[in-house]
Amino acid sequence: MKIWNSFIFSIIFMANLSAQNTIIVGTYTNSDKCSSGGIYVFDFDENTYKYNLKFHTENIINPSFVSLSPDKQFLFSVNENGEKSTITSFEIDEANGTLIKKDEKKTQGEDPCFIISDDQNIIVANYSGGSINVFKRYVDGKLSDVFQNIKFEGVGMNPKRQEKSHIHQVQFSPDMKYVLATDLGLDKIYVFKYNKTGEEVLEKAGEFDAKKGSGPRHIIFNKSGKLIYLVQELSGDLSVLSFNEGKIELIQEETLLSRKVRFNFRAADIHLSDNEEFLYVTNRDDADDITTFKILKDGKVKKIQQIKTTGRNPRNFAISPNNKLVLIANQDTNRINIFSRDLKSGELTPTKKSIPVCAPVNVIFYEKGK
Repeated sequence: MKIWNSFIFSIIFMANLSAQNTIIVGTYTNSDKCSSGGIYVFDFDENTYKYNLKFHTENIINPSFVSLSPDKQFLFSVNENGEKSTITSFEIDEANGTLIKKDEKKTQGEDPCFIISDDQNIIVANYSGGSINVFKRYVDGKLSDVFQNIKFEGVGMNPKRQEKSHIHQVQFSPDMKYVLATDLGLDKIYVFKYNKTGEEVLEKAGEFDAKKGSGPRHIIFNKSGKLIYLVQELSGDLSVLSFNEGKIELIQEETLLSRKVRFNFRAADIHLSDNEEFLYVTNRDDADDITTFKILKDGKVKKIQQIKTTGRNPRNFAISPNNKLVLIANQDTNRINIFSRDLKSGELTPTKKSIPVCAPVNVIFYEKGK
């Protein structure tokens, strides 16, 4: 009996242990309603929703998007600051839950808003600059100056939002053969061959024309790399695209909007569930909601739920490692709101629990020991 009780205790202990995770939050530091030091690190329990602030940076300007290196040893952030914009690298001290600044380099383009990396390169999307920067990443976390700069020119359909190129995201294909970039200003997705150690890291291979005035914002690949899901900020559309040897074709287009719209909206972030059965998309302004889509067998989508995020200006969000929670950064209400997620139906339910953070924009999970 003692052996059996010990076995049960061990299972319970391990279950509770596995619920302990870390979340890292990128914020805007220029809010006139609250004070943010930049990047925040919390211990977070997926079972109880309890959180504990472990660390925050100081004097890091507008780290609105953060990204882990593939080996989880480093964290990279953009620093949106107009012509003075930079990117910053940090070493992660897992034992103490702190970030140690390693380097900071200026971008060749204003207001970087997305950053990705592998063990050789860091690739950055500059929104106001309409450009992509490539930096070399060194083993100690230090960064090179801009190694490659790709600038885009043109004018889109919407004179207020598409007066020039606005690169909003860069993303690796799952096989790491390509890098894709979304251009909100010119309604395009650019496809680059990825030459990891080449003199020209990104080599233009093609482009996809989205619907005029739609404003492509974020994409997510499925694991096979054959399908892309695209959210379009200005039109509120979700597009399902095929991807084959660098070629993109439209399969389906659905709307995030539940009725004829007479209110302001700006579609924001997009993520697939780990089992690729469900897709989630946030929408801001008067919408302030998150939409759940069921992924059908052919990769197309069917809308099954749309609920308020219970906060203003929902930006990026994250699905928890146990797949049971969705954490949504609501920038204007200074909260990361916690939703429970039904594993079978995919539907979300507000828990009425939240984590207070000044002007949160981006939230990611960091699993200790992985």
